[in-house]
Amino acid sequence: MPEHSWMEMVWFYKDKIQLACFALLFLFCLVRRLPAPECILAGLLFAMGPVDRLYHLAVGGAVLWHRANLGHLCIDALAMGCFFVIALKANRVYPLWIAGAQIIAMSGHFYRLALTEINTFAYDVMAITPSYIQLVALLLGVVFHMSRRKRLGSYPSWRIYSPPTQEMPAKISLGA
Repeated sequence: MPEHSWMEMVWFYKDKIQLACFALLFLFCLVRRLPAPECILAGLLFAMGPVDRLYHLAVGGAVLWHRANLGHLCIDALAMGCFFVIALKANRVYPLWIAGAQIIAMSGHFYRLALTEINTFAYDVMAITPSYIQLVALLLGVVFHMSRRKRLGSYPSWRIYSPPTQEMPAKISLGA
Protein backbone atom coordinates (compact mmCIF):
# COMPACT_ATOMS: atom_id res chain seq x y z
CA MET A 1 0.00 0.00 0.00
CA PRO A 2 1.60 3.31 -1.07
CA GLU A 3 2.10 6.05 1.48
CA HIS A 4 0.47 9.36 0.78
CA SER A 5 2.36 12.63 1.04
CA TRP A 6 1.17 15.28 3.46
CA MET A 7 0.04 17.42 0.48
CA GLU A 8 -2.19 14.60 -0.76
CA MET A 9 -3.64 14.22 2.71
CA VAL A 10 -4.31 17.96 3.00
CA TRP A 11 -5.96 17.95 -0.44
CA PHE A 12 -8.11 14.95 0.48
CA TYR A 13 -9.26 16.51 3.77
CA LYS A 14 -9.41 20.14 2.58
CA ASP A 15 -13.16 20.49 3.17
CA LYS A 16 -12.86 19.12 6.71
CA ILE A 17 -9.88 21.38 7.42
CA GLN A 18 -11.80 24.38 6.12
CA LEU A 19 -14.84 23.52 8.24
CA ALA A 20 -12.58 23.18 11.28
CA CYS A 21 -11.09 26.62 10.53
CA PHE A 22 -14.56 28.16 10.31
CA ALA A 23 -15.55 26.43 13.56
CA LEU A 24 -12.44 27.72 15.33
CA LEU A 25 -13.05 31.25 14.06
CA PHE A 26 -16.67 31.09 15.19
CA LEU A 27 -15.68 29.82 18.65
CA PHE A 28 -12.96 32.47 18.86
CA CYS A 29 -15.51 35.20 18.09
CA LEU A 30 -17.86 33.86 20.75
CA VAL A 31 -15.20 33.36 23.43
CA ARG A 32 -13.64 36.79 22.84
CA ARG A 33 -17.16 38.30 22.77
CA LEU A 34 -16.52 40.07 19.51
CA PRO A 35 -19.29 42.32 18.18
CA ALA A 36 -22.27 41.03 16.23
CA PRO A 37 -20.93 41.39 12.66
CA GLU A 38 -17.98 39.10 13.37
CA CYS A 39 -20.04 36.54 15.28
CA ILE A 40 -22.86 36.47 12.73
CA LEU A 41 -20.53 36.14 9.73
CA ALA A 42 -18.42 33.48 11.42
CA GLY A 43 -21.57 31.59 12.43
CA LEU A 44 -23.05 31.75 8.93
CA LEU A 45 -19.84 30.62 7.25
CA PHE A 46 -19.48 27.77 9.74
CA ALA A 47 -23.15 26.74 9.46
CA MET A 48 -22.98 26.36 5.69
CA GLY A 49 -20.90 23.16 6.09
CA PRO A 50 -23.24 21.25 8.44
CA VAL A 51 -26.31 22.47 6.53
CA ASP A 52 -24.78 21.10 3.32
CA ARG A 53 -24.11 17.74 4.97
CA LEU A 54 -27.67 17.62 6.35
CA TYR A 55 -29.03 18.41 2.90
CA HIS A 56 -27.11 15.53 1.34
CA LEU A 57 -28.23 13.17 4.11
CA ALA A 58 -31.87 14.25 3.80
CA VAL A 59 -32.12 13.78 0.03
CA GLY A 60 -29.71 10.84 -0.17
CA GLY A 61 -27.28 12.54 -2.53
CA ALA A 62 -28.14 15.64 -4.53
CA VAL A 63 -31.10 17.19 -6.30
CA LEU A 64 -29.96 18.21 -9.78
CA TRP A 65 -31.75 20.37 -12.30
CA HIS A 66 -29.95 21.12 -15.58
CA ARG A 67 -26.81 19.71 -13.94
CA ALA A 68 -26.95 22.35 -11.16
CA ASN A 69 -27.23 21.20 -7.55
CA LEU A 70 -30.40 22.89 -6.27
CA GLY A 71 -29.50 22.33 -2.62
CA HIS A 72 -26.18 24.12 -3.03
CA LEU A 73 -27.94 26.84 -5.01
CA CYS A 74 -30.45 27.40 -2.18
CA ILE A 75 -27.78 27.35 0.55
CA ASP A 76 -25.61 29.81 -1.37
CA ALA A 77 -28.58 32.07 -2.17
CA LEU A 78 -29.63 32.26 1.49
CA ALA A 79 -26.04 32.91 2.54
CA MET A 80 -25.68 35.61 -0.10
CA GLY A 81 -28.78 37.38 1.16
CA CYS A 82 -27.49 37.33 4.72
CA PHE A 83 -23.98 38.41 3.69
CA PHE A 84 -25.34 41.36 1.70
CA VAL A 85 -27.52 42.61 4.56
CA ILE A 86 -24.56 42.43 6.94
CA ALA A 87 -22.19 43.99 4.38
CA LEU A 88 -24.52 46.95 3.88
CA LYS A 89 -25.24 47.50 7.58
CA ALA A 90 -21.92 46.64 9.28
CA ASN A 91 -19.42 49.37 10.05
CA ARG A 92 -16.62 47.35 8.43
CA VAL A 93 -15.19 46.76 4.96
CA TYR A 94 -14.39 43.05 5.01
CA PRO A 95 -18.05 41.90 4.89
CA LEU A 96 -18.13 43.42 1.40
CA TRP A 97 -15.37 40.99 0.39
CA ILE A 98 -17.30 38.08 1.85
CA ALA A 99 -20.47 39.12 0.01
CA GLY A 100 -18.50 39.72 -3.19
CA ALA A 101 -16.99 36.24 -3.03
CA GLN A 102 -20.50 34.86 -2.63
CA ILE A 103 -21.45 36.50 -5.95
CA ILE A 104 -18.77 34.36 -7.59
CA ALA A 105 -20.22 31.22 -6.00
CA MET A 106 -23.72 32.14 -7.18
CA SER A 107 -22.50 32.89 -10.70
CA GLY A 108 -21.13 29.35 -10.87
CA HIS A 109 -24.64 28.00 -10.30
CA PHE A 110 -26.11 30.35 -12.91
CA TYR A 111 -23.49 29.31 -15.47
CA ARG A 112 -24.30 25.72 -14.75
CA LEU A 113 -28.00 26.41 -15.33
CA ALA A 114 -27.52 28.56 -18.44
CA LEU A 115 -24.88 26.68 -20.38
CA THR A 116 -25.36 23.26 -21.85
CA GLU A 117 -21.67 22.51 -21.59
CA ILE A 118 -19.39 23.93 -18.91
CA ASN A 119 -15.92 22.83 -17.97
CA THR A 120 -16.18 20.90 -14.70
CA PHE A 121 -12.94 22.40 -13.39
CA ALA A 122 -14.21 25.93 -14.08
CA TYR A 123 -17.47 25.17 -12.29
CA ASP A 124 -15.64 23.67 -9.31
CA VAL A 125 -13.34 26.69 -9.08
CA MET A 126 -16.31 29.09 -9.18
CA ALA A 127 -18.21 27.09 -6.58
CA ILE A 128 -15.41 26.25 -4.14
CA THR A 129 -12.76 29.00 -4.32
CA PRO A 130 -15.02 31.75 -2.88
CA SER A 131 -15.22 29.91 0.44
CA TYR A 132 -11.43 30.14 0.79
CA ILE A 133 -11.58 33.86 -0.03
CA GLN A 134 -14.28 34.21 2.63
CA LEU A 135 -12.17 32.35 5.19
CA VAL A 136 -9.20 34.65 4.60
CA ALA A 137 -11.43 37.77 4.57
CA LEU A 138 -13.06 36.78 7.85
CA LEU A 139 -9.75 35.96 9.49
CA LEU A 140 -8.17 39.25 8.39
CA GLY A 141 -11.34 41.14 9.28
CA VAL A 142 -11.32 39.77 12.82
CA VAL A 143 -7.61 40.53 13.24
CA PHE A 144 -7.96 44.08 11.88
CA HIS A 145 -11.09 44.72 13.95
CA MET A 146 -9.31 43.67 17.14
CA SER A 147 -6.31 45.84 16.24
CA ARG A 148 -8.54 48.81 15.45
CA ARG A 149 -10.48 48.39 18.68
CA LYS A 150 -7.25 48.21 20.69
CA ARG A 151 -5.90 51.31 18.94
CA LEU A 152 -9.07 53.47 18.84
CA GLY A 153 -11.26 52.00 21.53
CA SER A 154 -14.85 50.99 21.10
CA TYR A 155 -16.67 52.03 17.95
CA PRO A 156 -20.14 51.26 16.57
CA SER A 157 -20.59 47.83 14.98
CA TRP A 158 -23.34 49.01 12.65
CA ARG A 159 -23.57 52.04 10.40
CA ILE A 160 -25.63 54.85 11.83
CA TYR A 161 -28.04 56.37 9.36
CA SER A 162 -29.52 59.76 10.09
CA PRO A 163 -33.27 60.10 9.65
CA PRO A 164 -34.40 62.10 6.63
CA THR A 165 -34.86 65.80 7.29
CA GLN A 166 -38.26 67.40 7.09
CA GLU A 167 -36.91 70.60 5.59
CA MET A 168 -37.78 71.49 2.03
CA PRO A 169 -34.72 71.86 -0.20
CA ALA A 170 -33.98 75.33 -1.47
CA LYS A 171 -35.47 76.05 -4.87
CA ILE A 172 -32.94 76.35 -7.63
CA SER A 173 -33.59 78.87 -10.32
CA LEU A 174 -32.50 77.71 -13.75
CA GLY A 175 -32.54 81.15 -15.30
CA ALA A 176 -35.22 83.47 -16.61
